[in-house]
Amino acid sequence: MILNYRTQHGTVALSRLLVIFLLLCAPAYAAPLDLKTVFENVAVTAPARVAFREERHNPMLKEPIVLTGYLEYLKPGHLRKVIETPFEESFLIADDQIEIDRDGKVRNLSLSKSKPIRAMLGGIEAILAGQTDKLDEMFNYELTGTSCSWSLRLEPRSRKISSHLTSMLVKGDEEILSSIRVEMKKGEWSLMDILHPKADQ
Repeated sequence: MILNYRTQHGTVALSRLLVIFLLLCAPAYAAPLDLKTVFENVAVTAPARVAFREERHNPMLKEPIVLTGYLEYLKPGHLRKVIETPFEESFLIADDQIEIDRDGKVRNLSLSKSKPIRAMLGGIEAILAGQTDKLDEMFNYELTGTSCSWSLRLEPRSRKISSHLTSMLVKGDEEILSSIRVEMKKGEWSLMDILHPKADQ
């Protein structure tokens, strides 16, 4: 009888915890998601650095290419992406220029000549910096889910850009940005998982 009594009370306690969890992660109709609030929760302050693992899929390839490296948000308008494996390559976006370092050779390009890349990188920076106005200028967006698990779908406003970049799907929770999926035309797509350090590290 004592065992049953404790088991019943343990079940009640567990049920209460589940109810509290469900209330914290209530559906959007109970507490509508707000893009500004989401951005405030996941925005980072420059300078900041985070590791990533990225899969690139191309219909022409049998297997996806898996990349690892890190992203650096240096300051407003300055974003660096460094690939460490399976090869070394870096991209530094500074204002309206992109510096590409590949095999020790550096070249500079104007982002005005590659608007899809500019839109994609601009969208990532806007999310990292919590710039809702900048994001709204470049993309139509739809925010769904709950504060504990939300998805932000972005589609370029520009027809010219959308002919190359189909959409971006960004996911996260109440504290962190967890992944960015980029869909390109002709079946190409990539998925970048953001590797946040564990709390005890």
